[in-house]
Amino acid sequence: MSECVHIPMLSIHPDRINMYSSVEWFPDRKRAKPKFDIRTVDNQHNGKISEAAHRKVSKAIEYLLFMSHSKSLPDSHHGRAYNFKIAFITLTLPSTQQHSDNDIKHECLNQLLIELRRKWRVRNYIWRAEKQKNGNIHFHILCDKFVPWSELRDCWNRICNKLGYVDRYREQMKAFHAGGIKIREDLLKKWDYKKQIKAYQAGKANDWNSPNSTDVHSIKKVSNIKSYVCKYLAKNEQTEGLTGRLWGCNVELSNIPGARLIIDNKVTDQLNHLLTTLKPDLYVGDHFTTMYVNATMLSRSACADLFNHFASFLVSHFGFSPQLEFSG
Repeated sequence: MSECVHIPMLSIHPDRINMYSSVEWFPDRKRAKPKFDIRTVDNQHNGKISEAAHRKVSKAIEYLLFMSHSKSLPDSHHGRAYNFKIAFITLTLPSTQQHSDNDIKHECLNQLLIELRRKWRVRNYIWRAEKQKNGNIHFHILCDKFVPWSELRDCWNRICNKLGYVDRYREQMKAFHAGGIKIREDLLKKWDYKKQIKAYQAGKANDWNSPNSTDVHSIKKVSNIKSYVCKYLAKNEQTEGLTGRLWGCNVELSNIPGARLIIDNKVTDQLNHLLTTLKPDLYVGDHFTTMYVNATMLSRSACADLFNHFASFLVSHFGFSPQLEFSG
């Protein structure tokens, strides 16, 4: 007859500690094979981010933000430095979409992600697919490195033109401006005469080979960056009609287990210390309890063991050392 024992465990994440019981069976019990369930093969999302996917996106964002420390970068336009933490990239197709969503992701987005890692050493990223009003698919990418906008535009346009999107853009622009500059009256509210003339001059100078298909900016002046980014990347707007995956991230940010630890007397003392000194919010579920505490506070609250265990997990899983980042 098989028996089991419940082992008290915890998992540490950037903004919380989850406490739960792990069940250990002895002798080893053979688990029955799951019966066929049609739901396991029906992964149609109908253009909606599920609750489970929302939780995964939120956790990935938590870790990306935690490991993205503030840094100062030069601003080539104004000659002054500015603070930078994470980059928010937008990628659009230079001309009308001619291929399936999955083909665009496979041929273009995937190649761009590879080059982000190779050229700009982007370690952690999250991408999100949406539909524009014109029906084209476009992408948002949140990443932990600065990417020069002009280099990114050249890179993305080169990749898109494997499928002919820049060539078609150039043909359209030459036909549209065949008799000289032609002002778009319907866009004047957002794109005035001076800007349209400047864009026309720039486009003509490079023979319409550099469409404005990318945007890069840092997220700043937002009081709660995590809440803002989670809401933006996990929203269910502008997704109707999308096929294939709606979002993705690097392997390390997918299904993060956190730093797991058996709760012994020493760990219990540190948890009690957190409760009495920080008085964090608690959520008590049927099978787990969550203590909402920022991991950086662990090293400042006589909970060095918990912090060191979490730091070791970050090093082994991400190759990231919080001690070096926070002391730098």
